[in-house]
Amino acid sequence: MRWHSIVVLGFSLFISSLFFSCREKVNWDFPEFEAVPTINSFFVAGEPIKIHVSLAGKFDSIPLGVVDDANVAVFADGNFIENITNNQQGVYTTSFNAQPGVEYHCEVAIPDFQTVTAENTIPQPNSILNIEHINFAGVDEEGVSYPAVKVEFSNNPNENLYFEVVIHLQKFDWDTRPELISITDPVLLNEGLPITLFSNEIINGDSYSMTISYTTGSASYSSETGWHSELYPLTVELRSVSYDYYMYVKQLYLYETGRYPSIIGGVVTPFPLYSNVNGGYGIFAGYSSVQTDTIYP
Repeated sequence: MRWHSIVVLGFSLFISSLFFSCREKVNWDFPEFEAVPTINSFFVAGEPIKIHVSLAGKFDSIPLGVVDDANVAVFADGNFIENITNNQQGVYTTSFNAQPGVEYHCEVAIPDFQTVTAENTIPQPNSILNIEHINFAGVDEEGVSYPAVKVEFSNNPNENLYFEVVIHLQKFDWDTRPELISITDPVLLNEGLPITLFSNEIINGDSYSMTISYTTGSASYSSETGWHSELYPLTVELRSVSYDYYMYVKQLYLYETGRYPSIIGGVVTPFPLYSNVNGGYGIFAGYSSVQTDTIYP
């Protein structure tokens, strides 16, 4: 018994040393990094274009150096529209609303830096043809049932189109996105990521019906249904996104997953972020959207 206690104690100390060693601070002198102009903008049809201008710094630069003295020129289909002079904490906002089908081009001039440019076109919105909420779509590994939404939307198989479905859960007066569960839709599986961002690469018809299962994060029990997810009011938004939006959001998911691996002791895998900015970093992309009325399950 004594020898067994010593072995257990030794094993415990070994495990403890592993955890403590994982928390040991590593002193790393980050190499010098030349500041580079960065612009970021996700603009939406029917709303003003907001462009955030900053300077990218080295890895440990917090916060980013915002730029308040830039000259931001915006063009639509090759025609000059305006110079944006109003700004707040590096955010420059147009006086007009973005429209689908128009190619927007911006030129950002920062003192002592070369001018950076970017362009993007908001796709025309696609229609939600039908929406259905399924209260009991399946049962998870713990025996709790979960719901799903079935959304049918229009498609043009002759064009390369990109979509994002966003479920807005109205939980405790907060607009939240529920966690996806049990992805079985072939279009989503074709993308290879657990997010509702996809192309029409394998959609052949003029419309498509997609079922998205989700969990609300809370459950209750009843004698009739057993353990089931609590249901909350929700709306479903269909975004018709540009190719650059599609590429950026996909790589952003991989980037965040690489930075914060879910497994303890997992290896941090660096993954570059997509950028369509010429002469700098960042993203300039847009989308149009349609949204359902509030659904009360």
